[in-house]
Amino acid sequence: MKPIASILFLLCFSLISNSQNTEQLSILKNFVQAHNNGTDEAISTFIKDTYHPKLLAKIDLNKHIAFYQHIVNEFGPLNDKIYEINESKSHKLVVHLIKQNEFIGNKSIDPAEILVVEIDLSEDNKRYMPHGLGLGALVCQRDKE
Repeated sequence: MKPIASILFLLCFSLISNSQNTEQLSILKNFVQAHNNGTDEAISTFIKDTYHPKLLAKIDLNKHIAFYQHIVNEFGPLNDKIYEINESKSHKLVVHLIKQNEFIGNKSIDPAEILVVEIDLSEDNKRYMPHGLGLGALVCQRDKE
């Protein structure tokens, strides 16, 4: 009886963990779509749909759009597949994305060409990010370390 209970526990834990990660992956997918679209309207919609309402009320939307536009111009279109998962927790996901024309299996891409995306979910509503999306080149992250 114990093995069955253990299997059921692990299955339930896995399902709960996957459902929490579903929100993160949905936000990531929406970001890549907005990024690849590249318009102010697409970026604005992404921000309005994913930033926690409390954060959205405090920010200068135009400054955030300008920041995302800078990333669009810097990296160009992104591959919609995750290049590498750096961290995956129920409340946080950190992934590396590469340019659209790069082969996902290429493990020798210049760190300056890899975009690090960090998604933290709100404690009170997992559909939203309380701090916005964390973005930066992998080379900058390595310089900090």
